[in-house]
Amino acid sequence: MSEKTGTRMPATMAEIQLPFRFIVVHGSDPSRRSAEQKAVTKSINLQGLIFETPAMAVDDYHLSFTESTYGRNALEISLDLGKKYGTIELVAQVDWYERRSTALGHCFSVGVSFIDLPSDIMGILRDYLQVQRSLGQ
Repeated sequence: MSEKTGTRMPATMAEIQLPFRFIVVHGSDPSRRSAEQKAVTKSINLQGLIFETPAMAVDDYHLSFTESTYGRNALEISLDLGKKYGTIELVAQVDWYERRSTALGHCFSVGVSFIDLPSDIMGILRDYLQVQRSLGQ
């Protein structure tokens, strides 16, 4: 059984498992924020990433929507690219999510796109992804 919401990202993503941290930021009131969460990417590219999570709500904040149907929440993401590249800070929003049945119940696959990625951060991420692809990761 699968429940889908939103539009999927392009299939040109690199399948890289990379630990990261994120905070949900309320779309209408940026002072309202969730506690920091940990996750692992399933895949990533210059436009965004995909990860899995057991729930779409963190501290009563939906990963995608505010309590009004018109607002969108943001995710502040800290992505650790290792010693050579360091940690990069990104802002993203959820483009789609899909509920999937598992042996233990269910989980959600979540696709996020980066918002206004600064050129220096994009350069770091591009270099990192090129190195990972050349290594066959």
